[in-house]
Order: sequence, then C-alpha cells, then structure tokens
Amino acid sequence: MTNTTITDRASLARALSEAGGGPHYVYLLRRPDGVVCHGGIGTPFYVGIGQGTRLFAHEEEARDPACTGPKVEVIRAIWATGGDVVRTIDSVHAQEPWMREEALINAIGRLADGRGPLTNAQVYAPSAVLGGVELRKYANEHLAAGDANAIPAKFKLRHVRLMVGPVEPKSRTSVFGKIYTILEANPGVTGEALIALLQGVDFTSNKSAYTQGGQVCAAWLAGYVEGGYFRRDRMHLQAYKPEGDV
Repeated sequence: MTNTTITDRASLARALSEAGGGPHYVYLLRRPDGVVCHGGIGTPFYVGIGQGTRLFAHEEEARDPACTGPKVEVIRAIWATGGDVVRTIDSVHAQEPWMREEALINAIGRLADGRGPLTNAQVYAPSAVLGGVELRKYANEHLAAGDANAIPAKFKLRHVRLMVGPVEPKSRTSVFGKIYTILEANPGVTGEALIALLQGVDFTSNKSAYTQGGQVCAAWLAGYVEGGYFRRDRMHLQAYKPEGDV
C-alpha cells in the first residue's frame, strides 16, 4: 500500500483495514497543486505518524485561532483559496514506524533547513531504551535521568505548585486530558508530585510518536506537563492559586 488518498474518516478506516489493520500508519499532508512527487499527487508539506484519526487532527488545529505555526498557516492558506488538503497514507505498520517517517522527512526535506517543502518542526534523535522504555523525543533526558522513573534535572516545574489551567483539553482520554483530570483532583501538587501520580495512570491507549508501545516514563510525562503549562496554545495547566486569591 502506497500513497492511498484519504477523503474522510470512512475511507481511512477502509484503507487501514485493507492493509491489515495497522494500527499505525505514516501519512503525508499535501498541497492541492497537482504536482506529481514523492509517490503521490500534491506537494507534501507535512509528514507524520498516525493512529486512529490522527490524520485529521492538523486541520482541526487549523480551525482554532489560538494555534499558530507554519503547518497550520499552510492549511489556512489552502482553505483561503477554496482548496482542500490532500491526505495520503504512505504505509501501514503494526509498530510505530519511526524509521519510515524519518526516511521520508529526510528524502523530502524541511523548510526550516532550506532543503524542501515540509513544515515539520522537529528532526528526531535516535531512540533510547532505558528500563525497558524506548523513547525518542525526550531521549537525551531519558538517558541522563539514569532511570525510567527519575524526573529529568531540567524539569522546570519540579517545585512549582500546579492547578488546572483555563483551557480544558477537548478529550479527557487524550494525554493532556488524563493529566488535566489528575490535576483537577489534586490541586496544589508540585510538578514532581504530579509526575508521581501520573506514573500510576494507564496511557497504553495513548500511543505516541515519541514513545514506543504506549510505554511512558518520567521524562515523557515531564515533557507533556511542561507543554500544557508553557505553550500558549495549550494552557491546560497553570500555577496554583488558592481559593480567594485574585
């Protein structure tokens, strides 16, 4: 199966089923410019790994005015001209296909490097295994911690007391949704204590391109907590304010 065009969620489910069910897949978002390249029609502007309906998440982000960045700006520019994003599935896999995603990004090239049209923000480091957990995005912190359950030294919120932020995640079953739910029940805990509570949460249904097989560790959790606190397009967490404080 290569570069099957996906028009809606039903066609995505059908394509995955015909390819053996996956459940993981590598996808490309393309401009509707008719250019034949990289195994499909349309110039690619993003490559990603998906599971479920992840393929459609970027367009959902583009509908949110708070979301910014090159990827969503390309999507909005396509819509502004009356076009639609072209979605294609490159391949389907039983395990997270990190190597295939990386190969495509390197072959097509990123705008940030001046080598191609992709708006992908990150170049992923090789994965690292520690305590049976394989991690990619936070691989260096994972190894430096020396233990899968050890909080990275660079975790900025270790001693900061936290509470839920002004923005509730769209889904309580997402990674941010589960973090929000735990913090909602434990307002005022420090970042360190929050990580400890989260290590008892089941994240196996939240498989990520950053960690293999749904396994999580303190470095992975710390990355998400900081993302929910510091990213202005998230704001799922904030500093604790006791009741009565303005």
